[in-house]
Amino acid sequence: MKSKSKKQLIFLGVLVAFMLWGAVLLTPVLADSRPDFVVAVQKNPVTMEPMDNNSNVHMRILWNVGETLIRVDYKHNQKLIPGLATEWKRLDGSTLELKLRKGVKFHNGEEFTAEDVAFSFGPQRLFHEKIGLFAKMYLGNIEVPEVVDRYTVRIRSKTPDFLLEKRLANYMSEIVSKKAFLAAKDYATWSRNPVLTGPYKVVELKTAVFIKLAAFDDYWGKKAPAKTITFKVVPEVAGRVAGLKTGEYQIITELPPDQLKSVDENKGTSAVGGPIGNVRSVNFDTTNPILKSPELRRAMAMAIDRQLIVDSLYHGRTSVPNGFQMKLFGDMWIEDHPGVPYNQDKARELIKKSGYKGETIYYRLLSNYYTLQVATAQILVEMWKAVGLNVKIDMKENWNQILKNDDTRHIVDLSNTAFYLDPVGMTWRRLGPTFWGRKENKYDGKEPMLVLPEEFDKLGKILETSTDLQTRRKAVRRMLEIADFEEPALISLHAMTMFYGKRDEVNWTVYPAEYMDLTAANLSFK
Repeated sequence: MKSKSKKQLIFLGVLVAFMLWGAVLLTPVLADSRPDFVVAVQKNPVTMEPMDNNSNVHMRILWNVGETLIRVDYKHNQKLIPGLATEWKRLDGSTLELKLRKGVKFHNGEEFTAEDVAFSFGPQRLFHEKIGLFAKMYLGNIEVPEVVDRYTVRIRSKTPDFLLEKRLANYMSEIVSKKAFLAAKDYATWSRNPVLTGPYKVVELKTAVFIKLAAFDDYWGKKAPAKTITFKVVPEVAGRVAGLKTGEYQIITELPPDQLKSVDENKGTSAVGGPIGNVRSVNFDTTNPILKSPELRRAMAMAIDRQLIVDSLYHGRTSVPNGFQMKLFGDMWIEDHPGVPYNQDKARELIKKSGYKGETIYYRLLSNYYTLQVATAQILVEMWKAVGLNVKIDMKENWNQILKNDDTRHIVDLSNTAFYLDPVGMTWRRLGPTFWGRKENKYDGKEPMLVLPEEFDKLGKILETSTDLQTRRKAVRRMLEIADFEEPALISLHAMTMFYGKRDEVNWTVYPAEYMDLTAANLSFK
């Protein structure tokens, strides 16, 4: 009897051991049951360093791998919510104290602390030769953060800044690992695989082919819903649409409006998206001899029927702004600012007054970097031709070629994101003295592309530092008069659109921004 009991105990022991062993083996299998997710894109960035790029293709990926101290909640009227900081308070007009989230790990397993925050906004990044140009546009007013203790940091602006919280919640404010940055073999290696804190980490970057992310399972929050995400470059719209319909891709980007119906009517796919907080524009090189005349620049703006472009190309799915501003600015939107009207007769008068003699005006652009970019450019050329302007499309392969300063740099295509719901986030950021176009050209060391009068910059400083609503409104009203009419800096075309196609089994909400949130907060599967 005792012998039998002993045998039973041995059997039970072996059975329990086997079950435990099986559970261990099954754990990675269950984790791997998450899908390998594929997003077909028109283009990918060449770097994933948060401060080393200023593009929509960079932004859409960055949300998933990097995190800011404060976050923007796009599902609830863009209110600010905790991120890597659990709470924050104003100590004065220039100082913010933040309590940091404990237990957060970087992608290399190191713990996130106040030292990383201080480094992320410190001179080794803000003034790094490869980074500083863009970062200083957003964060150049920030002093080196003060480390109070391991989980407390104070961040000060050099001048009073009521938008400081919003700056820390937005683009280029993602926190990086100090240890990993300093240990990187070289900057090129770091920029292609930065060490951040998000639910996904970069595992492979081949710019012209794909960027692959993998779930970071030591993430402090809800785990990534996909095992991997691959942003695969598929330049042709037809290829992206076909792959979506067959199920090869779960989401496709840059879906043109004329393809929305095709995707919607296909069983198993849907078209989503619309206007975002961004104004598409044609920007002038005001230093070029041909375009130095403000009359000629104003004529080019008045020759364009923007509403016709919106109605014909975008099927009325976006809008024409009244000048270089957006309704998203709320109380700071100048509703009665007229914007530049469509008036061909007045355009012809201005052309004659400008002394224009029929010289070729070159229009540089990339091939559909933006939705319907080439089609829009072709329409613009015809509208300019109708008033006597000789404009020629000059197709380029990259931004270095677009911005290179030579005799043929006349007008270029850009987009302008309202990173903060205020003119400081777009109008001043894009036209103020920290804008790369106002500085010595980083591509060739030659003169800047844009020159604006001293009055504009004085008004911008008032806009940036004043807390009085009427004072700020008065300043931006005058800034719009200068930039839209007196010394035209650009032509505001329309609110930029971002349309996507997605598989119906994918639960995913499109934000009114360039970001694609593929985290557990915004992505699941039926």
